[in-house]
Amino acid sequence: MKKNNIVTLRLTDDELGWLGALCRRSKQSKSETIRSLIMNGTVRERINKEHLVVIRQLIGESTNLNQLARQANTYGFFAVAEKCEDVAKEVSQLITRLKDDR
Repeated sequence: MKKNNIVTLRLTDDELGWLGALCRRSKQSKSETIRSLIMNGTVRERINKEHLVVIRQLIGESTNLNQLARQANTYGFFAVAEKCEDVAKEVSQLITRLKDDR
């Protein structure tokens, strides 16, 4: 769709700073960021390499959880309870790390 209309916008220094921060985090231009805010009400940050590392670790931990569930079904929960607690703590730490970064 053609963009034929121009809008002039006056911002305070603080507002311009916020817009710049949104642009840097989302890796979009100011125009794209403002359009995203108008259409969606939010601007989503793109996933960076550090987030991908944490997401891959979460995938690995989910694999461990599946293996522990299989062992619990075979040998009983008490045989793998300690391992389950360790994996649950690790998953919780990874999720907290992702939330803190975002």
